[in-house]
Amino acid sequence: MDIVFVLMTFAAIAVSEKTWPKIQSTFGLKSKLLLCLFGAYFLSGILGYVLYSPMQANELTKIGNLRWIWGFFACFSAGYLLAKRKIQFNWYFSALVLVLIFIIAKQLDETSGTLISREHRIQGLYSNPNYFAMAVALVWATMLPFAIYNQNNKSRIGAALVLFFAGVILIATYTRTSWIAMLAAVSVALIYSKNKKAFAISAFVIGVFSLAILLNWFDLKDRILYSFNIQTNNSQGERFAVWNAAWHLFLDHPTFGVGFEYAAKLFREYYVKLGQSTSYVPGHTHNQFFDVLTGAGIVGLAGFLGAFISGLVFFHKKFKSATEVIEKQLSLGAILCIVAFFGCSFTETPIIQQGPRNYILIILGFSYGYLSGKDKKQLSSE
Repeated sequence: MDIVFVLMTFAAIAVSEKTWPKIQSTFGLKSKLLLCLFGAYFLSGILGYVLYSPMQANELTKIGNLRWIWGFFACFSAGYLLAKRKIQFNWYFSALVLVLIFIIAKQLDETSGTLISREHRIQGLYSNPNYFAMAVALVWATMLPFAIYNQNNKSRIGAALVLFFAGVILIATYTRTSWIAMLAAVSVALIYSKNKKAFAISAFVIGVFSLAILLNWFDLKDRILYSFNIQTNNSQGERFAVWNAAWHLFLDHPTFGVGFEYAAKLFREYYVKLGQSTSYVPGHTHNQFFDVLTGAGIVGLAGFLGAFISGLVFFHKKFKSATEVIEKQLSLGAILCIVAFFGCSFTETPIIQQGPRNYILIILGFSYGYLSGKDKKQLSSE
């Protein structure tokens, strides 16, 4: 996606006025709070590398890879310029529906007609079904408001089809955190909207899940009960061992951590130190919050959580003051995206995985930019 974000940047510069204040507005660089929070997160992680890692070629590459954050500002510029130019557009989601149908068809072809099976978890074009599930959960959550608030029949049908196909895919991934994210998103959507469509969608999703678990359709009940098995030789036990090592690693390096993703190299040392028998050494902590704590310390976690909380506050205000349907759709969609992100973060690391991270950058960046461009106060001041 690097090349896409670069092209978006050049396009935004080409069509915007060539003064620094205008460039700042176009790319969302006027929010000092957000820039400070991003700075605390990234600089803390970089300091962790410098202070505690050997700073070899691999660490320098990891630092260089942090350029992904610019994708957020590139997507902001796309939304901002569309709103500022008052370009009207409708969301039909035809391409997204076709992509989801292709993924389902691909799964049926590869498994001789079996769509939902624990032995053949669907993963689309991803290398891991957990990463794929996180990406789909973010899309599913973002689509909810487009089904709830919609005056265009074609758009509403498109959003409903996305929710249906993405929901089936989420079940077929057998990824428990994506189910948590899905249920959390629909619950928050119900609290915000409180209309008949929201009640209908919430009742349907929760009802289907409850019935599936009760009757153990597709072994869903067994999959959930497996979560409570914390023996050391299964995934739950191994994650507890990793979290224990990560916690003690954080206690030894509380301020700036040891650098993004460098903590994984120290897990084996901490297993021995803590007397743990596991030899499981993943590339991350299987928990976004532990990952930030070990990589960037308490300073990085404050910046990380602060950025998302400030986003929730911004989108909440935009939702409450919305005068157009598109404003409600984008603001609530962004809120639900963040809710789904946090839901996935308890046993996975969405920020480390490139696919889910790109969806976060695109959804939140575009929504933030479009809603900022629709801000009458900001436009009048320019």
